[in-house]
Amino acid sequence: MLSSWCRRCWQASSPRRSSTSGWALVCGVVHEVHPRSAPLHAVHIHDVVVVGAGPGGAAAAHFLSAHGLDVLLLDRADFPRDKTCGDGLTPRALRVLREMGLLGAVAQRGWRVDAYEVVAPNGRATTAAITAEPGALVIPRHTLDEMIVRQAIESGAGFLDGVGVNRVEPAPTQATVHADDGRIFHARVVVIATGAATGVLTRSGMLRHKPRHMLAMRAYFGDIQHEVAHTFQLRLDGAPMPGYGWIFPVDSKVANVGVAFMPGRRSPAASLAFERFIRGAAVQSMLEDSRRLGPVKGYPIRTDFLRSPTCAERTLLVGEAAGLVNPLTGEGIDYALESGRLAAEHLVDLFQQGELATERLTAYHALLHARFQKIFQFGEWVRDWYGHAPLVNVLVALANRRPELRQLLTNIVLGEREPRGYRPATMLARLVIYLASCQLSAVSHQRQRDERHAPTVADRHKTC
Repeated sequence: MLSSWCRRCWQASSPRRSSTSGWALVCGVVHEVHPRSAPLHAVHIHDVVVVGAGPGGAAAAHFLSAHGLDVLLLDRADFPRDKTCGDGLTPRALRVLREMGLLGAVAQRGWRVDAYEVVAPNGRATTAAITAEPGALVIPRHTLDEMIVRQAIESGAGFLDGVGVNRVEPAPTQATVHADDGRIFHARVVVIATGAATGVLTRSGMLRHKPRHMLAMRAYFGDIQHEVAHTFQLRLDGAPMPGYGWIFPVDSKVANVGVAFMPGRRSPAASLAFERFIRGAAVQSMLEDSRRLGPVKGYPIRTDFLRSPTCAERTLLVGEAAGLVNPLTGEGIDYALESGRLAAEHLVDLFQQGELATERLTAYHALLHARFQKIFQFGEWVRDWYGHAPLVNVLVALANRRPELRQLLTNIVLGEREPRGYRPATMLARLVIYLASCQLSAVSHQRQRDERHAPTVADRHKTC
């Protein structure tokens, strides 16, 4: 548990927030902190308990603590820990990290990405530059998550790792968090950031129907002989439909390679889908003579934000716990960070007003949907296209013919622009027009060829 951080001298030091049970930074290292002002039998009620220390939960803890609230951050895993993910950070994610004061440190340890490439089922690709500032990066989650947790602790949050949560019980004036080991934590509000795992939500009565997950598998490959470009590569030429594969560079010789798809009755097992993807001609050529670093890991992806609960009495959900993973690209770190910040801003306002009534707290649902609904509606619609290879081939061809469309679609995929004016009906109409123009062009070319090769009147007379 936090083996790389000192825990030994907390008794000799004054904690930053003596009323907080957990961990705090003292003299530059992490120390365990217990309430000292209250007797041992007293029940300490935190302002906020955050369940889950991934990017969304840790970001929420940071922003809440930075505003002076008493925050305790819990996580089931022992930190630092690895997290199976594509490891990509979009410009949206980096802007939140910049607000947290982490952009410089993350940029030093990450790999810069300058472009986004989509490979169609027919193997043709379209590439657009990532023009939004401050750019994009790839950084392994075990590194990123530790950095964000440290930042939350520096802001004053308490932190307990290795503490699994069984359920949350809300009440009119507070919520109770029941840990797997029997410990109980009390808070005026609980933020749940448990990712794709739905156990806490189900046992807390917040999730009545199990959401449908995408399935993903990923592995790191090293010693890649071909230069790994500074490019996010999304491949639709080897993954089950609807689904996609990806190749994200971690450094010049290492890449995060994976596949994700929506399982159906005819879908292969995730491990088989991954092996088929990396054995495809184009990917196999890129990974030739490379070696797999560590095991292949699988994980579910929740992309059901449009149908997911986002709040309940005394409880808010952030990140993938609210289904906030882009259904088109599988990217979720940016939405986790943004929703963590949004939840914190909402709670800070309510705490300052002294108003935590359920109707005020659950206004968070409307805030989330105002921010993300259009992006997810568009993403789900385009993802459904993944199962229709000819349509995807046409869309990529159309993007190659029209640079402004290519850049616009890239910005929409990255969440840099809302898909206004690019509703499903509009996009479909443009594709129909494009297909019709291609057909007319083909007919015209064929007619010209026929006319060139048709015999002239003189030729016919000679034949006679």
